[in-house]
This record gives sequence, structure tokens and C-alpha cells, in this order.
Amino acid sequence: MAVINLQPQVLDLVLYAGDGVELRFICRTPAGAPIDVTGGVRAHIRADRISDDPPIAEFAVSLVDAYQGIVTINLTGEQTQELAEPSGKFVGVWDLEWDASEDEPRTLVQGRVECVADVTR
Repeated sequence: MAVINLQPQVLDLVLYAGDGVELRFICRTPAGAPIDVTGGVRAHIRADRISDDPPIAEFAVSLVDAYQGIVTINLTGEQTQELAEPSGKFVGVWDLEWDASEDEPRTLVQGRVECVADVTR
């Protein structure tokens, strides 16, 4: 029996509260050509996969080089600090979704996210 796996790649994040983070993704075909990721891109952090509650944090997205297959996302230090409050540790999930114009959305990457409290505040 053949299996076609359409689940997105897994990338777990371990963040440090109070530190900003910037992640750059390069989307390419198997032959290495860039995939134009123009359209809507969003990335959210949630406590779990099944809750309908609003995201706990939303990454800012830059699509300046989307035509070259490049997506940049970031969280500010203030956002990561809020993740770790009040218990000093957050564990949840995140994903990055691309919604091409007039096409079905596609989740590019997903995983667990953990954020631990910092010492120097």
C-alpha cells in the first residue's frame, strides 16, 4: 500500500522569554526552483491544536521577497515575555500557513513551541 504524507514539515521551537526571534523560510520545488509565496501568510501560536480560542501570539510576517520563495516571521521580546507569564514556562503549538491567491491554504511548517522565563529582565 502506498502512503502519501501531506503533513507539513515539523520544526519545534524553544524560545527564551524577553528575546525577540526572527525566522526565515525558503520555499523551493524539489528541483530547487523558488516557489512564489505571494498571497496571505500567517503564523500563530496556540496552547493546543483543538481550541477555537484566539491565538496566544501571532508572528509578524514579511513577504518582501515572496516572489523568491522567502517568508520571514518574527516575534518581539515583549511577545515572548508574555508567553512565559505567569508560570515561567509555556508549552504549546505553532504553524505557518500560506494562502495562495484563489487556491487552497497550505500549511508549510508546524510544531511544538516552548518558552521559558528569562533571568535578566
